[in-house]
Amino acid sequence: MAPKTTTQPFPPGTEWTVTARNGYTQTTELCLYAEPNYSTITDDYAPDEISAHELWRIWVDKVAGKAHERWPDLYRPGEVTISWTLTAPSPGNVFEAAPHARHEPTDPELVRLFGRAYEPEDFLTHFRVPTNADTGERINWLRLPVLDRGWNATTADSGGFIQEVTGWKPSPLQPTMDVVQLGRAAGLYVPDLG
Repeated sequence: MAPKTTTQPFPPGTEWTVTARNGYTQTTELCLYAEPNYSTITDDYAPDEISAHELWRIWVDKVAGKAHERWPDLYRPGEVTISWTLTAPSPGNVFEAAPHARHEPTDPELVRLFGRAYEPEDFLTHFRVPTNADTGERINWLRLPVLDRGWNATTADSGGFIQEVTGWKPSPLQPTMDVVQLGRAAGLYVPDLG
C-alpha cells in the first residue's frame, strides 16, 4: 500500500520573490506571526521575573471576556481575537499585516472621523502576490509556517507564554482562539465566564 500523502506547510528555507508596488524586488523566506489580543503583556516582564504560568493567569483573566463584551453577536465568552503579520523568520524587510486575515470590527467613531482613509491596509496594499523563487508558484498563504514562540530561561518572545504553557499555536490566519477550551485541554487555570 502506498503511503498517504497530504499537502504540508512550505518547508523551512522556502524562499519567495517579493515585489513592492514601486518595483523593488527581494528574495526572502516568509512566515506568519500570530498575536493574540493583549498577549504583548510580556513586554513589561522578563522570564526570570515571571513564569509563563503566571502570565497565562494574568492574561486570561484580562482577555477572556473582552471580545464578547464588546461584540456579543460576533464572539463567544472565551474567544480572543488574533492579529496576523506576514514577516520573515529572521528580522528582515517584510513586516506587514497578513492578507486574508479577519480583523476586529471597525470602530464606527474612527470611520466617522477619517472616512475611507481609515480602511485597514495589509501586505497586498504595498506588495504584489509573492511567488516561489524556484518554481514561480504563487503563494498559498495557508501553507506558510507560523512562528514558534516561547517564554523560558532561553527565550522571551512577546506573547510566548501562550505556546509555552499550552504547547499550542494557531493555524495560519485563524481568526480567534478559545482560551477556555485551550486552558482546560492543557490543564491550566481558566476563569468562570458563567
